[in-house]
Amino acid sequence: MEDLTPDQINGITKGYFSMARALNEYQVIHWVELSHEQQLDLNAYQNSLLNRAQDLILRTIRPAYTNTITVSAGIEKAITNARGSLQRIRNVAVALNVGALTVALAAYVARADLRGIQTALRELDDLVTLDE
Repeated sequence: MEDLTPDQINGITKGYFSMARALNEYQVIHWVELSHEQQLDLNAYQNSLLNRAQDLILRTIRPAYTNTITVSAGIEKAITNARGSLQRIRNVAVALNVGALTVALAAYVARADLRGIQTALRELDDLVTLDE
């Protein structure tokens, strides 16, 4: 098992930051379509991603994997795809699920749960490609 390198941590945290920003932009653009509960959900997703990023930066958590290169590349790619999908998704429920799955992915990363990461990556990919 090896710890994530500083470059890998930076890549993942930048993904978390950019995803939180993309969720905020989605929220602003679709403000009138969102219920109060959906607004709160989006706020919670943003806060969770920012907190996970801070935990990685401050090394509050130290996830370790057997193949950090593959794991970190998969995480970064999935977040990039999820962030891009928010620009074209019209269905609010799908967008909320993209946010929720990204938060779940971040939680699995924090716990170094490789099986959970793989499941979240697969489900996120299915959801993002479904809406294309």
